[in-house]
Amino acid sequence: MSYRERLTVDPARIRSHLQSFARIGYQPGGRMARLAFTQDDLRARQLLLHMMSQIGLFTRIDEFGNVFGRLPASGDAASRPPVLIGSHLDTVYDGGRFDGSLGVVAALEAVTLIAENGVELERPVEVVSFACEESSRFGRGTLGSGIVAGAWEPEEIMELQDRDGQRLGKALQRIGLEPEDVGRARRSPGDYAAFLEIHIEQGRVLEESENQVGVVDAIAAPSRFRLTIAGQADHSGATPMNLRRDALTGAAEIILAVERFASDAPDVVGTVGVIQAEPGAINIVPGRVVFTIDIRGTSSDQKRQVVENVMEAIHETARRRDLETSIETLGEEEPVQLDSGLIELLESCCEDRAIPYLRMPSGAGHDAMQMARICPSAMLLVPSRRGISHNPEEWTELEDLVAGVQAYSDATLRLATQS
Repeated sequence: MSYRERLTVDPARIRSHLQSFARIGYQPGGRMARLAFTQDDLRARQLLLHMMSQIGLFTRIDEFGNVFGRLPASGDAASRPPVLIGSHLDTVYDGGRFDGSLGVVAALEAVTLIAENGVELERPVEVVSFACEESSRFGRGTLGSGIVAGAWEPEEIMELQDRDGQRLGKALQRIGLEPEDVGRARRSPGDYAAFLEIHIEQGRVLEESENQVGVVDAIAAPSRFRLTIAGQADHSGATPMNLRRDALTGAAEIILAVERFASDAPDVVGTVGVIQAEPGAINIVPGRVVFTIDIRGTSSDQKRQVVENVMEAIHETARRRDLETSIETLGEEEPVQLDSGLIELLESCCEDRAIPYLRMPSGAGHDAMQMARICPSAMLLVPSRRGISHNPEEWTELEDLVAGVQAYSDATLRLATQS
């Protein structure tokens, strides 16, 4: 069958698969809690393995826990580098039902259409669910795809800890994986023909512009830090204002500097999402504050300038307020430009189906930014109502899901039937 023969996705199947994954880790109020390498995460992966087997895929789990399912090609085509499609199944704390899961469900739909219609492939197609894409548990995201793409060496991340103090290496051992074997999950340039991903937008651009699909041309990357400010804890009533070394007011000044400098750079955003003040009593001047800073951008130069400005503000505030500071770098990544040929392919697939689309950057990080290190990569976005994501109120209308999955499946089909 030629890739020009149009195969139509099944809305009921897409919805059913999304609902099946949403039942795993479901909490009261619609919250999702399927953190990486937890029991619910393992249950979701077992369901995925079952779905893959039902389609006829050959399944495997690599040394970091990434789940793969291969739809083979025949003859000489069987040995060609496969097209890789998919996303992730882990969630953030109190997450939603579409983030990550949509990308896996879309990949399942694409290979189901190919298998059901007996399409003759010119190369295999592999579905992947990358492990630990979210940074919520271990403080660093896209770990599974980063290991595969060689973004870091395994020993660089094995000591990462969750909020309970459990190390990543120990979490792997708990599910039967050995940290010393993780390096074998790495792949090389040329091992994959391409990687395609689809995700909810996590912003309001598509909704506001009334487009059903976003074709991503670049992915912003974060610079992340943990800042500790030490002052002096004193009695709130007995310590005059001019004698205070208040760590929290110093932190407030720096937090506003993050907002100010990021607002002045058109392609950069800055966020302080975690803050802890000690000793945490109403009648004590805070003597110690720990908080995180997340600065992201699609322009390396602009992001770097904002980071430099924030660091200057930290040092100046500490000097003026007589505070001590300690800065820990949690992650430093470069923005990624996605493959121009694949971008044009995705746009062509949207145009063929008369799907309204917009070429746009992604402010959120995704597995595609890691896979771009070793193969041509691209991704689609679909609208998320009011731009909400990482939240129980996360919602995308079925017609938008179907439009995105259709363009995604068409692109997969074209790539898999071209030699």
